[in-house]
Amino acid sequence: MNGSRIPRWVLWVVAGGAMAASLALVARMLNANYTTDLTAAGGTWWDFRDAGYFPVRAVLDGLIPYDVTSYFAAYPVGQEFPLLPPTYMVLHAPFQLFELTTASFVMLFLNLIGIVLLSAWSLRLSRYKLTPLTVLTVSTLVIVSSGGRNNLFSGQATLVFVAGAYLALTASDTGRGSVGVFVSLIKFGIGVPVTILIAAAGRYRRAANGALAAIGVSALLMIPFVFWAGGVGPLVDILSENATFSAESRWISLQTTTARVDASATIAMIFDVAPSQTVQLVVGALILGGTALLLFRRRSVITHRPYNDLVIVLICLATITSIYHSFYDLVLLILPTILLTRADFADGAVHRTVRIAALGSLLVAGFNPFRIESVANLIGASSRTADVLATGVTGLSLLVALSLVALAVSRIQMPRTSPIVSAKAD
Repeated sequence: MNGSRIPRWVLWVVAGGAMAASLALVARMLNANYTTDLTAAGGTWWDFRDAGYFPVRAVLDGLIPYDVTSYFAAYPVGQEFPLLPPTYMVLHAPFQLFELTTASFVMLFLNLIGIVLLSAWSLRLSRYKLTPLTVLTVSTLVIVSSGGRNNLFSGQATLVFVAGAYLALTASDTGRGSVGVFVSLIKFGIGVPVTILIAAAGRYRRAANGALAAIGVSALLMIPFVFWAGGVGPLVDILSENATFSAESRWISLQTTTARVDASATIAMIFDVAPSQTVQLVVGALILGGTALLLFRRRSVITHRPYNDLVIVLICLATITSIYHSFYDLVLLILPTILLTRADFADGAVHRTVRIAALGSLLVAGFNPFRIESVANLIGASSRTADVLATGVTGLSLLVALSLVALAVSRIQMPRTSPIVSAKAD
């Protein structure tokens, strides 16, 4: 196998340190989960509680979880159930077999297992040999990274949608690629950009098949809500009110949140401004549209297998920077980060300096020490400075990596010395 070779002693040192940190982190979470009233304001596992567990309970009780007023009145939640598709509730339905605290423990352990599996799969997709040591090293590093920690603390199911995105990006046949698109679309913030961009890169059929399946299944699952609301019109009004409420939510509004890593949030944090929803849409459209145009114009080159690495990294970076994303979504960058460690990344077509700079930017985003409150306190930073260091630097690192990879895609050329096998078209 060509590519980077890391001495085993280095892996053992890294794995040992990451394992110790991971165990301490998990122990802290278990203690918090056991000793905290999960139904109290500010309780732990808030995303699992509010967007996973109680929306399903609402459906079982014959209520529409998208109805913000009714949802808040009926359940001990701290945030609305946003406009996630009903497939999101299907994914969380099995947790109704347990009461909330037990269900949150189950979710925690499933996420830990998911991190190990996703790390192993990313290593395999990156053409690294799977060994217990490499899997242990990567998975423990993911656990202590910003993306891993935030996933585990909030109870998010992001790993499932990331796995769907990876399948959509890497599957060699249309069928499995379509399944990947369908799974990724359970969370619009990941699925929509991925679907658009893989279509722009020439994978039209998997994008269309997966999107149509997601629309069809969601439409069928929405039928009970139509009856409960009293018709299509009233349901549309409920969904519209939900969208308005969510856009102004303290978890999303740039005036109140420091948990976003997308381009609009980075601009807001660094320049101390709060772009309007319109401006945020324009910023997202520029990144997504620009990336789609670049992929479309370069599709005759990037459809060749050695350059799949480059396409995967570019699409993941454009996805996480274009529209609303929080720190837990950084787990989307597991595969791109591992790919960039390879000396033969994109068949060596990307200059080593560019590759290392992009890799360094992703490592800064994933392991920004200023995301740890004690580090910010140690340097005596003001609240404003601490937020810029924690959130602004993370987002800026992602934009730097996106710019470098986009530049590499724009300049890549077909080699003239030997033929290249094209990836199977779909």
